[in-house]
Amino acid sequence: MPNTEIKLIATDLDGTLLRDDHLTLSPANREALTRAADAGIEVVVATGRSLAAVAPPVLELPFLRYFITCNGSITTDREGHILRAAPLPLPTTLEILDYLGGMKELVVQLYADQKMYITRTDWERREGIHLPAFHLKVLFSDSHVEKINLPYLLPKQKSEIKAWLAQRYGDRVRAVSTMECNLELTDRDGSKGAALGALCDSLHIPTEQAMALGDAGNDIGMLQTAGIGVAMSNAIPEVQAAADWITLSNEEDGVAHAIHSLLGI
Repeated sequence: MPNTEIKLIATDLDGTLLRDDHLTLSPANREALTRAADAGIEVVVATGRSLAAVAPPVLELPFLRYFITCNGSITTDREGHILRAAPLPLPTTLEILDYLGGMKELVVQLYADQKMYITRTDWERREGIHLPAFHLKVLFSDSHVEKINLPYLLPKQKSEIKAWLAQRYGDRVRAVSTMECNLELTDRDGSKGAALGALCDSLHIPTEQAMALGDAGNDIGMLQTAGIGVAMSNAIPEVQAAADWITLSNEEDGVAHAIHSLLGI
């Protein structure tokens, strides 16, 4: 029998819904989400990406109405209208950027107003560090700064930056990793867990009636907030420890497997 208690499914993209190429949405996962939507379940994307960077096969799903992006710093509808924002304060952002500027050869990506900004130096060497060529914009002082991404860190750099952030800001700035070599900085309220809780409140859905799926450190809060937290088998140990259930990997249609096994649809 279908599980009629779950009213909302929140799924991460990279390492969860999508294949390892970060683009492919498998037929099995697409069909499982479609069945869930047809059963009246709200399907929500919760990703570290900006809305503009969500994979086209996902954006094409007609039933998606809400997107939690930039690790939970911003929640929008599919037209990009902001429903909730938890940006980094501009003075904090500038102070962090000043600190990072003192570290040599550090690639810094600044996400603001659903776009990604890079320095001129990184732009000029973009081919060597695999940066997309279509995100360079001008940053204005009234922007919403959603997150700072440091995509290519050595373990020592990562430890130093986390220690400085903790000493300077305490818990006011969150630092999470979505892969071994990166660090993503957001406001403490800019988390997937907080964003999921707020969205559930606005939709009058108890968080106990939500299911969340993820694989990386930025998914832990979301899995803990949801009534059913599902980790992928390819998830890091900390995510699996925070989950209620472990499904197959993203390469094995783990999202579809969880929806069928736990919800019976």
